[in-house]
Amino acid sequence: MEVIIIGTEPPCVRCQRVFNLAKEVAQQLEPEINVRKVFFDSEEARQYGKITEFHKIVKVAEVPHDRDKIRKLAHQEWTKELDNELKPIKDKAEEMGYLLTPVLVINGQVKSAGFVPSKEQIRNWIESEIKR
Repeated sequence: MEVIIIGTEPPCVRCQRVFNLAKEVAQQLEPEINVRKVFFDSEEARQYGKITEFHKIVKVAEVPHDRDKIRKLAHQEWTKELDNELKPIKDKAEEMGYLLTPVLVINGQVKSAGFVPSKEQIRNWIESEIKR
């Protein structure tokens, strides 16, 4: 089984959080699950769709947002508040046909994009794939 986190390089706090959660869950369930990072602008990432980071959507679509608040939150550890601040940008990205980082892919299927899923959700997705 393979779990891929598609994100920025260096990883932002959200991409790193998803990677850490997925790695933790995978090690608890099946140590041989391969969890790895892929840069959002790589050829490999493109096979899952058009993927971008929030900076590019803001620039292209001029989504209203509190830049200073996002910058402050993004330079700390991940919080739900950061995902909430980025939600309008995530929604605009989806409207434009993009997946926003971080993107979580399990066995070739996109499970989430543009937010940090809970550890329990990641566990459920991986367990579902194990049972297949």
